[in-house]
Parts: sequence; structure tokens; C-alpha cells
Amino acid sequence: MTSVMLAAYPDVFAAGAVVAGIPYGCGTDVVSAFGCMSPGVDRTPAAWAQAVRDAHPGFAGPWPRVAIWHGDNDATVAPRNADELRDQWTAVHGLGQIPDRTSTIGPNSTRRSEYLAADGGASAVEVNRVPGIGHGTPVDPGSGAEQCGATGTQHFIDSVCSSYWITRFFGLDGTTTPEPPVDPPTEPAACWTANNYEHVRAGRATTTGGQVYAQGSGQHLGLYNTFVTHTLKESPAGHYVVADGSCP
Repeated sequence: MTSVMLAAYPDVFAAGAVVAGIPYGCGTDVVSAFGCMSPGVDRTPAAWAQAVRDAHPGFAGPWPRVAIWHGDNDATVAPRNADELRDQWTAVHGLGQIPDRTSTIGPNSTRRSEYLAADGGASAVEVNRVPGIGHGTPVDPGSGAEQCGATGTQHFIDSVCSSYWITRFFGLDGTTTPEPPVDPPTEPAACWTANNYEHVRAGRATTTGGQVYAQGSGQHLGLYNTFVTHTLKESPAGHYVVADGSCP
């Protein structure tokens, strides 16, 4: 719903947060919507961005800022949708898909990637990948400054207080708390070439319904068997992307 509101009314909303959602314009009916949820749909950033622009013809900006949140183990809305949403909104803002800075936030080291606005100011798009949770809204019950929410209700998952960080992204926290420190440079990315069965056994991928998805990025790798082979690149730690033919 957030994607729909931001695309249809960019002149009304300055920012929005998409939690466990799909890109705008992906599904046009019930059947295609389920396909968008899982295994997901791969389109170019330009194609995704055009869908947003077509929702409000003639709008020239500024476009809403977007925070994307997704659980690494979401079996309802495939984690790859976070990548497609990133592609969509970075392209809308005229940005590339390589983050300007990365960091970890919260008690569970949620991985944040930020894509700065073209003027070098605040993040136009950010992606927050929450480790170890499925489909739902991340919460962190407690009375601490960065805690919020309660568990016990379906789809509210103890992990990190997404509302706290979304409020900061919106600039509504009323504080001047500095941004999380940027991760130091890491070692060169490691690569593995193996069949899907071996990737799952090694923890580089997960399997759902006979299909295999890269751990972290959620990219679809195909059937869970020993015949389909891919090269996966790990960067940062625990986050794997398809690198067939492009990994050193």
C-alpha cells in the first residue's frame, strides 16, 4: 500500500516506509500479485521507475524519500522484493544501485544501505535487511530509547524497532542524534560456484517450495537440485548476490 500511495500521490507524501512489500506496478490482478510476492518479479530499474512515473504523469518532483524494510527469512513476500523496490526508487531519484554508505543498526545488527540524494544531502532511499525474521513488522519490546512495540500478535516480530528508525528517517524524532557509524572497509568479496543443493547446505541460500533463494538478497536461483549451478558473491558478510560470470 505504501508504494501505491507514494507513486499515486508524490505531491502529497514527502516520504514513506515499505515494510515487507512489493514494488509499485508489479501486480495487476490477484494472480500476478501472488507471483510478485513470491518468487518475485525481476525488471530493470528503468522499467520499475517508469511504472512510478506513469502513475502521476507530468509530475516533475521532488519525489518521496523511501525507506525499505524486509526480513531475510520472509517466506510470504520474497526478500528479493527489497532489491526490486530499491531498483525502482533509486531509479526514480536518478541514482545508481550501489549504496553510498552501509552500516548496522539495532540490537540484531540489521544491515542498512543508504543511497544519498543527488544533491549529497539526506538519504533518498535506504534498505534495511533484518536478519533471522520472516514476514512482519520488526519490533523490539522494552522501555529503551530505541525500543518499541509488543509481540504476541501475528506479524509483529521481536528483532529491531523499525518504527524508531523510520521516524528518524522521516526527520520526526526531534533529536540531533548522529547517524550510525559507517562500516569500515571490508575484505574483497568472496565467491562460490556450486549447485543449488550445495549452496543451501552451506547456508548461502534458502529453499522454499522447491525453489532456492540467495541468502540476504533473496534473488531467485531456480529449482532445489544438483543440476542448476550459480556463482554467489558474499558482500557484506551473510549477504549473497548472483555473480554468474562476473566474480573475480
